Amino acid sequence: MFNIPKLTIAIASTAFLATTRVDSSTTTYDFTVNVNTGSLAGKSFNGSFSYDASTLKKVGKEELTVADGLTVCMNFLGRTYNATDDNNYPNFPKLLFEDGKIKRLDFWIEQGKRVEWWTLPGWQVNYSLRKNPIAKTCQKEQLRAR
Repeated sequence: MFNIPKLTIAIASTAFLATTRVDSSTTTYDFTVNVNTGSLAGKSFNGSFSYDASTLKKVGKEELTVADGLTVCMNFLGRTYNATDDNNYPNFPKLLFEDGKIKRLDFWIEQGKRVEWWTLPGWQVNYSLRKNPIAKTCQKEQLRAR
């Protein structure tokens, strides 16, 4: 048997924990879309988005894209879509802010003209800051499915 000093095990364990730590500047929101009108009335969709909050100045209008580290996923009609599924990737999706507050997520997977569904009448979007950064997300679900 190998005789590994306890200090070596402690250092290796500490290094492992340090590399698996969640970055404190990453902010994640979960969202739900409830559709009340139109052909999708009565349907509900959910997703999440994450970004590096330290990049925001919180003054005026700002936007973050995948080039800035934005990640997005959404479960829509039985399928999970992520940022690379946006029909204008890599220029989109975008997360738009005004004075540091989220205004809308611009994420569009359909062909043709982009629609601002986040603010569309009859589409109620509710989002909340995730308190548990390692909670299950549709990004993690999609990674497992591959």
